[in-house]
Amino acid sequence: MAQLIEKIELLCGIPVFHMEDEKSAPKSFGAFLEQESPFVCAPSLVELLVGRCRRQQLPVVYKDENGIFFICARRRRGFYLAGPVCTEDLGYEGLNRFWEAYGIAGEEKKHPVKTVLIRILAFAAIIGELENGTPIEYEEIRKANGLAEETEADVEKEDTALELRKLDDEIYHHTYQEERYVMECVREGRPEEARRRSNTIMENAGILSGRKQNHYKNLAVTTVTVCTREVIAGGVSPAKAYRLSDIFINRIDRCMDTARLQEYSSKAIYEFACLVAEEKKERAAGRYTEQCKDYIYKNYNHKIYLEEIADAVGISPGHLSRVFRQDMDMTIQEYIQKFRVERAANLLKYSEASLTEISDYVCFHSQSHFGNAFKRYMQMTPKQYRDRYKEKEFCS
Repeated sequence: MAQLIEKIELLCGIPVFHMEDEKSAPKSFGAFLEQESPFVCAPSLVELLVGRCRRQQLPVVYKDENGIFFICARRRRGFYLAGPVCTEDLGYEGLNRFWEAYGIAGEEKKHPVKTVLIRILAFAAIIGELENGTPIEYEEIRKANGLAEETEADVEKEDTALELRKLDDEIYHHTYQEERYVMECVREGRPEEARRRSNTIMENAGILSGRKQNHYKNLAVTTVTVCTREVIAGGVSPAKAYRLSDIFINRIDRCMDTARLQEYSSKAIYEFACLVAEEKKERAAGRYTEQCKDYIYKNYNHKIYLEEIADAVGISPGHLSRVFRQDMDMTIQEYIQKFRVERAANLLKYSEASLTEISDYVCFHSQSHFGNAFKRYMQMTPKQYRDRYKEKEFCS
């Protein structure tokens, strides 16, 4: 259901939130920012809508004093909230009044989506039908909420005006905050969130060329350029970032299909975010290996169990084994044995301890095991090693 709601949001451009019960905080379905929503910033609005929704079976369509519409409909558990949406241009003063009325913070004041009343009623009907499956007539919703009737001529007039203003109207341009949120997702390596949010801003991007194909080509190139900078800031090496950038720029340059060009912007956002996610995984894996080596350094003269190391590092034994082998090209057990041999070699050179004492100290379970392991890594027995290197030290 959540995926269906998100598609409806993107199709209509109207934010939809949900509440599990009357007291829970409204949550976004993912396509719109919560911090820009009156539902989050103005709890009194939510209380008003939910209160009305409890008193009537049909979805609530509420029009506030600024001419802004909000929708509230019942769910099986909780409520749907939708809006803001309006039928008239608010103008500079009206837009400021709207933001101030609901305590919405932000440098850039975004105009609510503008449409005609019948479409607001249709949206309310869809939201209301999602849970019970029973068809709802627009007229029933209009009457239940005491809204003035809208004629077909009004609808046609508004549609025409909307199309004429489409190129310049600010409601078709995404806000800087929305764009920065998507870029944060890219920089932090959250590909799914970046792709979901990018669908909104790509639909509402400003016109970059009078020709449709050039518009989408310019948009894709701009997106790749910005994403390249973000992933470098996120820790990806410039070489990796520019390699992916070159791949996309070349694809975009050769592409003559408008539909495919539209896809490249969202695909680039997703792929660049994946690049950061992979880099983070690699860095995390490197940290796990270093933590493992540190544990071995501190405990090599005791029995060491894989489960104990994994518990100290904070990952599963299987994952730690895979990561360590990938980084070090040897197993953890091989590394432990090699480390113990190196420690033993040091003691053979610089101490007077016997072979048995050294074998016990570095935690080999028998003298023969010590001898075999030492010869495997040093190509000589412990005694031969001591004789050769101890003599050199004394001679010097």
